[in-house]
Amino acid sequence: MAEKALHWSKMKERGSFAGIQVLVWIYQILGKSFFKICFFPVMLYFYLTGGRARKAIQDYWQQVEITQGGQRSGYWQTHKHAFKLFLQFGFAIVDKFDAWLGKIGLDDIEIADHAAFTDLTSAGGAVVLSSHLGNMEICRAIFSCGANKKKLNVITYNEHAPSFNNFLKKVNPEAAINFVHINDFGPDDTIKLKQKIEDGEVVVIFADRTSVNNPESVQYVPFLSKDAPIAVGPFALATIMECPVFFMSCIKNAQSGRYTTYIERFAEPTKVKRKERAAYFQALMEKYTSRLTYYCLKAPYQWYNFFDFWTVSVQADEDKKPNHKK
Repeated sequence: MAEKALHWSKMKERGSFAGIQVLVWIYQILGKSFFKICFFPVMLYFYLTGGRARKAIQDYWQQVEITQGGQRSGYWQTHKHAFKLFLQFGFAIVDKFDAWLGKIGLDDIEIADHAAFTDLTSAGGAVVLSSHLGNMEICRAIFSCGANKKKLNVITYNEHAPSFNNFLKKVNPEAAINFVHINDFGPDDTIKLKQKIEDGEVVVIFADRTSVNNPESVQYVPFLSKDAPIAVGPFALATIMECPVFFMSCIKNAQSGRYTTYIERFAEPTKVKRKERAAYFQALMEKYTSRLTYYCLKAPYQWYNFFDFWTVSVQADEDKKPNHKK
């Protein structure tokens, strides 16, 4: 039997609404340099007291090094890499606030493939498969101006981060991103999302999280040199929508401090026969983790999944795992 681990949705949100407000006040009034000085001990506290998240990031870093084929870091060096990732996550939250307040515009973002961007913005309704690598909230800027204006509907699990979501609503309730909070996905939700697609909107799905209500609905596919349980749901939903599917990631350049948005055409609208669905979804999932691996190696400190990514959250039969020969 596979090892049992705590599901990501069961990890309680750390920090408070008041704490978030204080940090943002420091950032807005006293500036980014002073904010970073104050922020360092805050993130150090979370790193030292968050044993589960700390271990998860250290395991992730180990898989990055294995995939890169380089020398493995020692004990203290691994802590250094892991804490640096914690810090990057904190600074990414600040960037989310700026994006939500409209302080980040098109001039602050580089688009890696303008042809793919034009394809997405002119495709009518579309599904975007993304992840918790980088900072997808930054992308609201490129979809909220002129001819590129397009409404983004981001599917979220509301109970997982109430303080952060409530704060975003407070600072700018008119922001272009619409969070679609789904705690118990059902047929009615599918119909609502299908309507948004027909209205020419974009539905964003973070496909690097397993299902809240059905965590065993996964297939194992290689990610950073190790089989990981990836949820079938996002790929099934993307197919049901019968629209173009794109892959998108928004990554910050460590030298320039600017964000680059990477957009790729991922799949075409396809009707798949019932008996062919399992193989079709498996192919999509393997393509997804292949692209995710590529961008993780491009920006390894911007991976913001603070849970055991490679261990299933409930017991499942080992024979579900394929034997990927090296």
